[in-house]
Amino acid sequence: MKTGSTITVLDIGSTKVCCCIASVASDSRFTVLGTGYCICLGVKAGVITDMRSVERSIAKAVEIAENAANFRVKSVYVSISGKNIRSRIVSSAISTRGRVIKNEDIVQLLSMNGSGDEDYDIIHAIPIMFTVDSQMGVKNPVGMIADKVKMSSNVVSAPKNQINNILACLSRCHLELSEIVLSSYASGLCVCDEQNSQLNNIVVDFGAGTTSVAFFYDGTFCGSEIIPIGGNNITNDIAFGLNVSKSSAERIKALHGAAFVSIDDAKDGIFVPVLEDENIIDLQQITKNTLNSIIQPRVEEILNTVKKKIDNSIFKKDFANSSVIITGGGSQLTGIKDFTAEILGRTVILKHTNNHGIDSKIQVENDFSVAFGMIKFAQMSELGDSKHSNVTSGNSKIKIWKKMRNLLKNNW
Repeated sequence: MKTGSTITVLDIGSTKVCCCIASVASDSRFTVLGTGYCICLGVKAGVITDMRSVERSIAKAVEIAENAANFRVKSVYVSISGKNIRSRIVSSAISTRGRVIKNEDIVQLLSMNGSGDEDYDIIHAIPIMFTVDSQMGVKNPVGMIADKVKMSSNVVSAPKNQINNILACLSRCHLELSEIVLSSYASGLCVCDEQNSQLNNIVVDFGAGTTSVAFFYDGTFCGSEIIPIGGNNITNDIAFGLNVSKSSAERIKALHGAAFVSIDDAKDGIFVPVLEDENIIDLQQITKNTLNSIIQPRVEEILNTVKKKIDNSIFKKDFANSSVIITGGGSQLTGIKDFTAEILGRTVILKHTNNHGIDSKIQVENDFSVAFGMIKFAQMSELGDSKHSNVTSGNSKIKIWKKMRNLLKNNW
């Protein structure tokens, strides 16, 4: 990758499409040249439900970013999410019969990963660790002498139809696909900075349509769980409970909402626009206690589900004492950090997007955590970082092998 090269990423979320154009350096820094943000009503819990709506949102977001950056976009990195995404640990092994382990052996191990389902395509295949004969926990086996080498990797796959719908939307917007990146993976890359990149971290991304839990073992993405509940569910609860429109409910949540009910909530009054017969709108005063008593049960449901995912994970022992990093648009809800710590029983760190070594004069919030993580992924992928190996749908086996060789060449 040349210093100053330009990368474009597209985060297709359940409520919005974010486009970000950045100039990247050979290190971990990048400069934001332009961003585009557009409401999207054609995605539910990470899955496209209205192609035309998504196409319009993509086109608008890209246009806004292009105008801001004075750059014409041809290809994009695109995010993917949803409850049907699979993340599993796959083991593969080969016999080396007492000789030196070569790069080609690692390529062969990587090529042995399969989605396990003809209706799914692999989007990520990430080496986690190697076992050389009886020696476990080897990070780089190349050059070692052994009879057998085994690799454990995180294989992430997505439904082919879900991928094809994304490709169709891009094609109709005259955009080419660079790579597909799992949203929870990207948000983790955004918030795991140098200080904690070598630790075992759990990253919880509170999105609009989904809440994701990502596990990073010694800085390597090793697993993910996606919960099909998010901020939209809280908004819908408020709209129903207070008899207001969804747009009013979203604004009330942002301005006055909190993750849990506090003692002082009964003292604070707010006005809400109540819908009456014949579309007549009237203002009614309620207390924050009323509002937050609607919000708290849904937040509790989300956090208890997150806790179950962590407690039932195969990584439970490795992450027993790990902190939880929270991010995403939903992490801006007042009190969410303390409430998350109380329910999960762990130290919780709230990370903001604009704290991560990003050079930008553009004001950004946690809505861009996935987009900025995708930029970091693109940097590492093109530089050949073996921790972030990627296999994108549509690549032939020859292309995959070539990419793996390049990754290994630059690392080992």
